[in-house]
Formats: sequence, C-alpha cells, structure tokens
Amino acid sequence: MIAKALLGAAGAAISIGLAAPAAASPAPAPTAAPEFLAAVRAAGLTGTDPGMLADGYDVCWQLWNAHAEGTAVAAGLVRDHPGVTSEEAGRFVLAAYNDLCPVPGAYDY
Repeated sequence: MIAKALLGAAGAAISIGLAAPAAASPAPAPTAAPEFLAAVRAAGLTGTDPGMLADGYDVCWQLWNAHAEGTAVAAGLVRDHPGVTSEEAGRFVLAAYNDLCPVPGAYDY
C-alpha cells in the first residue's frame, strides 16, 4: 500500500516515458547495455552487471509481452529488491525502457 503511494510521482514519469514509436526493431543497439548500466548507476543503484542486465531485460519482457504498466513493473522491483526505493525502481524501469528494450513489436511473438 505504501509502495503504491510512493510510486505516484515516479509512476507519472514512467507512464509518460512509455509512449513509444510504432516501428519495430529486431534488437537493441550495441551500446544498449553500457548505456543502461550507466543510467542505472547514475540513479544510485548498484549490483553486478549480469544481475542488473537480467533484471533490465525482464523489465522489457514484462512491458512488451505481459503488457504490464510501468508502475506495476517498478512496484515488483521494490517488492523483489527490498533495498530499492520506489523512485529508484522507477528510474530503473525508465533506463531499461530507454536503453535496453527494443521498440514495441520486437518482443511480440
């Protein structure tokens, strides 16, 4: 319940940030992983590169395949990683969306 209240500001940013072009792309750019990791670290999150990348790609899967709302994905990160704040989770979702996720369609099977 508290996490939902704290996601208010981050949720608005996530919702706005998830508007995407309709064109499909087969894969993220080769610079996607380093840019994502830099953005996540700039947001104050730490962890191993493989673990953060796995979580980032999971965010992409949830957004495109499961059609989850960005706020729900961020709330799941807070639930699964107790040390992560709602704001940090929101930034993580936006970093994954902007740097790791291919445009909508590439994850639609």
